[in-house]
Amino acid sequence: MNQSRKITEGALMVALLIVILVASLLPILNVITPFVLPVPFIFYVKRHGVKAGLVMTVAAAVITILLMSLFTLPFIFVAAAGGIFIGYAMRKKNTAYETLAQGTFGFIIGMLLSFVFIQTLLGVNLVTQFGGIVEESVNMSTSMIGNLNPAFNSEDVQVLVDEQVNLLKQLLPTFIVIFAFISAFITQWISYKLFNRIEKEKFYFPPFRELQFPASIIWIYLLALILSVIGFGEGSTLAFGAQNLLMIVGIALSLQGFSFIFYFAHMKKIPKVFPILIVIATFLFPTFLLYFIRILGIIDIGFRLRGRLKQ
Repeated sequence: MNQSRKITEGALMVALLIVILVASLLPILNVITPFVLPVPFIFYVKRHGVKAGLVMTVAAAVITILLMSLFTLPFIFVAAAGGIFIGYAMRKKNTAYETLAQGTFGFIIGMLLSFVFIQTLLGVNLVTQFGGIVEESVNMSTSMIGNLNPAFNSEDVQVLVDEQVNLLKQLLPTFIVIFAFISAFITQWISYKLFNRIEKEKFYFPPFRELQFPASIIWIYLLALILSVIGFGEGSTLAFGAQNLLMIVGIALSLQGFSFIFYFAHMKKIPKVFPILIVIATFLFPTFLLYFIRILGIIDIGFRLRGRLKQ
């Protein structure tokens, strides 16, 4: 009885997956469907485990190739990897932020598998495509600057273009991690809402002020900082890795700093509008304020400011 129920639910989840893929062809829905596509995998893995989720992945891949095309496989890879990791974490009753971390890792794996598939079997170099898009965007921005300020030297414009293009190309892994994090968060939030409504569960994200990263993140940041200061050869693998690691860990520490500001406001009963204004001001003036937020995050982790506030 249990086996037949598993097969029936698997068939329903695959059918739902096909419906979501077809809906992604519509202009408006294709913005939402990438975050909804992993949900059937999450439901199935949450109920029946990882092995059942892998079987569902194979079945979904075969059916989508037969009904649609080979080009749908990258979407299946990303949705399956992210959904299986989130579903497994929910099955193990991990906390919301632990589930988010595992889901982010799952989406990264799915994206890397998709990159390999697209480059080897479809013959499309996504890194080159990304570089072309970045170069075109930066050229448009700098041409607008040149039109607004004719005194701006054309040689200065070209130097600025080359620097920005090279920097953005090198930060491709950082963009992948950020996109995976956003995808995991939205997908997990949708899954929580559906499980709470359908299964009468009580999944929820704790308040942002309770977000805390482990103390080891400071040592990772220091390591990345030292590696970036050493000054490896430009374009080398170590320089490339250190730059991306520094950026990713820096974003995490900035989130820790924002989280502490919200925690401080909550403890001191300061209206929530004030920390929100600080976040907005930081995005408007990042070169000045972001470093202070990051330092605040480091101090919060290293000196356990929240524990001191409670005392």
